[in-house]
Amino acid sequence: MPQEKTDIVDLRKIAPSAAQKQEPAPGSLSWETEEFAYHPKDLQWLLVGGILALGIFASLFILKNMFGAATILLFMFIMYLYATKKPDMLSVVVDGRGIAVNNKRISYSDVSSFWVLYETPVKDLIIIQKAKFTPKTIIPLGQVNPVELRALLLANAIIEKEEEETLTDILARRFGF
Repeated sequence: MPQEKTDIVDLRKIAPSAAQKQEPAPGSLSWETEEFAYHPKDLQWLLVGGILALGIFASLFILKNMFGAATILLFMFIMYLYATKKPDMLSVVVDGRGIAVNNKRISYSDVSSFWVLYETPVKDLIIIQKAKFTPKTIIPLGQVNPVELRALLLANAIIEKEEEETLTDILARRFGF
């Protein structure tokens, strides 16, 4: 049986047209930013939160729900610590090898998708990792240009997938956390 001749085209020898050429992506971006947006809590904020929590605690105590009352006390303590915590500074580097936050690297092979959330006042990079049970990583962008960051991540073949802010994030920002 005669063998059919197949033409093989070496694409490396074909010069791309000017329309097909893409601008080279920048090599890396780095910036420093606060871990989260800090909102100082005034005395009124702390008093309102304390009165609400003490009211719930008293109700549970009167109803002899000691487990619930103890849980509310613990919750009050954790909320106070979280409300008064000052943000740490983060050093972020995005380059050809991955994304590093304070020298802890997330390689691109571990990233499922990303989204640059840029809705005033929020300017964050959201990273979804491939590992199961890993929450999404949210990195504040600080003063970095979101368009340059997006181009760099797309140049490294990371999938862009739209992510929305969670209800928890919206409520936390609304209540000053």
